[in-house]
Amino acid sequence: MDKAQRYRQEQSEMTVRRLLQQFARYPEPGKVKTRLQTQLSAEESCAVHESLLLRTARTLVQAELGDQELWLDRAGEHSTLSSALGMGMAGPYLQRGGDLGERMYASLHEGLGRAEAVVLVGSDCPVLSRDYLLAAFQSLERADVVLGPAEDGGFVLIGCTSVHEDMFAGVSWGGDEVLETTRANFERLGLADAYLATLYDVDSPDDLRRWRREQS
Repeated sequence: MDKAQRYRQEQSEMTVRRLLQQFARYPEPGKVKTRLQTQLSAEESCAVHESLLLRTARTLVQAELGDQELWLDRAGEHSTLSSALGMGMAGPYLQRGGDLGERMYASLHEGLGRAEAVVLVGSDCPVLSRDYLLAAFQSLERADVVLGPAEDGGFVLIGCTSVHEDMFAGVSWGGDEVLETTRANFERLGLADAYLATLYDVDSPDDLRRWRREQS
């Protein structure tokens, strides 16, 4: 079976309504990718953020696995956001809540009002692929939640067919135990979970160099 035939089969087997959500910070120099500013200017760091944002949006749109939505931490006009919407992303929608966990829960909960399976990704993983997204949706055929672990102890993706308001309780965002705390919450709440392969985010200068090496 060639790639085109496999894609048509996957589409014909899509029996549930799927939704892809992308979380992103508004592109403002000095406010995004601040860890890169030890070696790059605020403007250069923001350009990296914008490149990753568009790369992620393109991956979601080209995957054609469901509707795609862009969720921002604040409202505002920007050419990069216009480019993402021009690709076919819906929105932008405004993230609601205090910390990241509250905002993700709110978006996932809302998404499940429009779809039976929702996959939410950040905008920092340069190696996110259609196959990875498809694996997440396939995992949700047997699990309530799925996580795509990140090398730094967090996660690059979360998907669900059901949510609980305490699923992110006690998570220290930005720490190296985000995944383990979230996993413990799922177990405590009785949510059947699944896990994908571990990927990496671009947060530090070393991460950026790694990404650039892989592109060359």
